[in-house]
Amino acid sequence: MLAMKYIEKLKSLALEFRSAIMQCDPETLPDGLQDFPHGACGDTALLLAKYLRDHECGKFDYVLGEREGYTHAWLQQGALIVDITADQFDDNDLAIFVSVDHRWHFKFKGMVENMADLDCYDEYTAGCLQAAYEKILAHVPYKPKA
Repeated sequence: MLAMKYIEKLKSLALEFRSAIMQCDPETLPDGLQDFPHGACGDTALLLAKYLRDHECGKFDYVLGEREGYTHAWLQQGALIVDITADQFDDNDLAIFVSVDHRWHFKFKGMVENMADLDCYDEYTAGCLQAAYEKILAHVPYKPKA
């Protein structure tokens, strides 16, 4: 059983990170984040995973699912799902989703793609996402250790 203290920490960090993304000038972010949360789930999941890891929350898997021609990406750690872009869909209004309740995410028939880590990607992609991460961090009150 997951400790409530850990889940509350994840919720707090997820809210903090989402708020920081929303404070950024969209034009300074990569294309995949400019219409956040719409169409931003893939890049956001990777960046959030780094943020959570930097705050000593461990590693997460990058899960990608598809339904009715739409794709969606989120983070998963065992049975726990962390998703800060689910509200881009009409049937979900939760801006911050941290739960072991998979009912909504199961609609996407998701599969673990890989560990959510910028280092899994080519140098250009990792560099663009790292630059975005640094811009986002400028809007959070606590900066994680490098």
